[in-house]
Amino acid sequence: MGNVLSFKAVVLSYCARWKAQLYGMSDSTEIQRHVGQAAKLIDDATSGLALVGADDLAMALGGMALHEGRFGSKQLAHMYVDRAVQVMRPRTGTNRPVEVFIHYIRYLMMPEGPPISLTEQQWLLTFLRGAEDLMRQHNSPEYILQAPHRLKAFEMESPLFSLLSSGPRPSHVPPESRVYVVRDAHTQEVSRTAALIYITAALWDFQESPNKTDRFLRFLCTAAKQHHLDRDPACETLLWLLLEEGHDSDLQDPERGWSTGELLQAHKRLRPDLQFQFNEILMSFLSFQRPIRGVTAFEEDLRHSSHSSQ
Repeated sequence: MGNVLSFKAVVLSYCARWKAQLYGMSDSTEIQRHVGQAAKLIDDATSGLALVGADDLAMALGGMALHEGRFGSKQLAHMYVDRAVQVMRPRTGTNRPVEVFIHYIRYLMMPEGPPISLTEQQWLLTFLRGAEDLMRQHNSPEYILQAPHRLKAFEMESPLFSLLSSGPRPSHVPPESRVYVVRDAHTQEVSRTAALIYITAALWDFQESPNKTDRFLRFLCTAAKQHHLDRDPACETLLWLLLEEGHDSDLQDPERGWSTGELLQAHKRLRPDLQFQFNEILMSFLSFQRPIRGVTAFEEDLRHSSHSSQ
């Protein structure tokens, strides 16, 4: 963050908005100053009046999207994140920290507009069927012998199981400090869904190589413990670690973050019960369990929900 624009948009504007929310205010002189100056600098940069690098501009747009989405205008938030994607998408793989930041903000953004389209429904169904085929391929003594972490990573006592499985996650924030927590931010469930999709997509990419599968999952289990996620589960941290791709270079694919985002946007347009069902199916496949309601049942429920909404 080596530019005054990105610092003002990401840090100062967010802090001004957060402080106002803390004291029950919708506006303040600090918000007007920092947000107004950041918006003006962004306009100058996009119009060519100011020289700002693409990475700094993308960071600034992402920062504006984050605080608008949480404390301001959802419509403006979507506009800012769309512009950030336009800047970074052609530059995929050139600046990982900025890309991770944009992915994370985009993942957390709740969609606006029409319900899920038939094309998006087909994406989700194809993904689930691919995950089911992958489970059948992996669930054999021969494969597990070559990739032992494919079994170990999702056993009940593993940190990944507690992070990715459904269920209540009590807050570790002391009651007297919860005033500082952002209200109604659905980061946990969205991050869990994104992590389920990302991990499944990665395993699909590695399906021809048990060695890559094992190294990827071994890295993930180790990283989860290093960041104490076995003691203090945080799906948000797990997702960030996935997007950072700190594993071996032959396991990295910067396109995976974008494809995960597309599937996640479709998932967020589902009814809540179908979102839950989709996640349960993916988690069942990862842990080699038969889902209570499988892909066929999900497809039937999805079709029925589409007809009901018309």
